[in-house]
Formats: sequence, C-alpha cells, structure tokens
Amino acid sequence: MAASNYSVTLHHLAPGATAAGLNFPDEQLASVTPAQLRDLLYALGEVAARLTIYEPSTPEIRVKTDRDVFVIRTRYRQLCFVGWETTLRGEEHSVPYIVTTIAGGAAEVQRMTPAKVERAPIASSVADAKTAAASSSRRTKIAVMAVLILGFNAATAWMLLKPTPSLTPSYELMAETDSRTLLIKSAGDYHTGKEPGDRRLTINPDGLLRFAKYGAAQALLEPRDRPASGATVAGKPVLISNDKNPSIVEIRDLDTVVCSGTTYHRIPR
Repeated sequence: MAASNYSVTLHHLAPGATAAGLNFPDEQLASVTPAQLRDLLYALGEVAARLTIYEPSTPEIRVKTDRDVFVIRTRYRQLCFVGWETTLRGEEHSVPYIVTTIAGGAAEVQRMTPAKVERAPIASSVADAKTAAASSSRRTKIAVMAVLILGFNAATAWMLLKPTPSLTPSYELMAETDSRTLLIKSAGDYHTGKEPGDRRLTINPDGLLRFAKYGAAQALLEPRDRPASGATVAGKPVLISNDKNPSIVEIRDLDTVVCSGTTYHRIPR
C-alpha cells in the first residue's frame, strides 16, 4: 500500500500552484495529504488553461511516494501525467485518475462468464440422425464464421491500439541539478549561417529552446518555443524538448550543437 502522505515539489509554481513563472523557486512540501494533492493538481490545471506557447517556465508537480516518483506537467493547456501517455491512449489526464494512480489504486476489470452450450440429445432414429447431422453442419458453419469475425476484430483492435512507432531514440533524463548545469553551460545563441533561410537556435539557461529562421536583414521569423530538460542518449549529453514529438539537441562541444541532423554554431558575443 502507498503511504497516505507524500513529499511534493512545486517547480516554477507559486505557493499553492496558483501561478507559473521563472521567478518562483522550487518549493518542497512534506507530508502532503491526498486531499491537498488533489487541490494542488486542480490549481495546476487552471494554470495550464491560461498558459501560452510563449510562456518560458516549465511548471510541474513532482510527487514522491514510498514506491515511485511521479511527475505532472502542463501540455497543450492541460495536465500531462508523464510516463502514462501510452496507458491513457489520448484520453484526458484527469485529476482523479492521477490521484488514484499515485495512491496505488487500479480499476477492476469485469470478465464475463462464458455461456454454457447445451448439446442436443443423440437421436435414435434415422430421421433424427439426419436432423442432427444438418444441425451439426449448421453449428460448424456458425462456429467458423464466429472464429473469423473474432479474428478480424482482434486484428483490427491490435492495429488501432498498438503503440505508435517513435523516431526518438532511447534516452534517460538527468537529475534536476545535472540538467540545470547542462543548460547553463550550453546557454547562448547558435545559427547555421547569416543568410535568409538559415536557422537560429537560442538555448535559455532556464530550459527554453527557441527555434527561428532568418529573413531579410537577419530578421527572426517563425519563432517556436519548446521547454527542454537535460538527458543522455547512448551516454552523450543532450537537451530533449518536453512535448508530444520531442526534439533532441546534441551537445557536441561548447560551441557546436546538432538538432535533427542540422549543425548549429555558437554566435560570438
């Protein structure tokens, strides 16, 4: 059984999870009851509904139990129960579901009792034998059709429910301290060139990646902000964006990073 109280950390959140911002330091809350955790999650949900793509902070609530550590973030103005996306398969990451899962609860699966098949008695006469043979042939055809229908339905369900293949390589998130250190070391402006159409990448030490491209007179066009965290891929340090289709920024050295096969070089200050 999970502990009745939890250790909770508020990241980039005001006390009570009522607002988000980079100016809010991490707040450690010891011995948080399930009811208090539920209130914090509802408050985070209200914050998520107000966030825009330009919000530089990455608000999240981390819950530590005696079994595991759970992370709840914001994504597309909703709550995201990190690591449970495959189980939910696109369904809403609701507060009751999150609280129940953290508490160690599980929904019961009801199984139907197989129906009992009544067998007709063996006929003693020739007429009864012919009737029984015809009935047996009919049952055989029905059984074959049932097996085919079940097979087609099972194949269709498997194709619909199988996990979507991901192009993102296997990675392991860094500890919060190591991630912050990597962000600080790699922070700065990078680009592929200075001509119109060349790409520019800004790494913010607070964990925000900003992608853009150059227009005329080096004007920055189509800016896109993506929150990121430190991670490792095959033992190499990377930054990985915290969204549905994560982008990986490989840190080659202090002046060179690579994202999606494109090499960016640091812009001298």
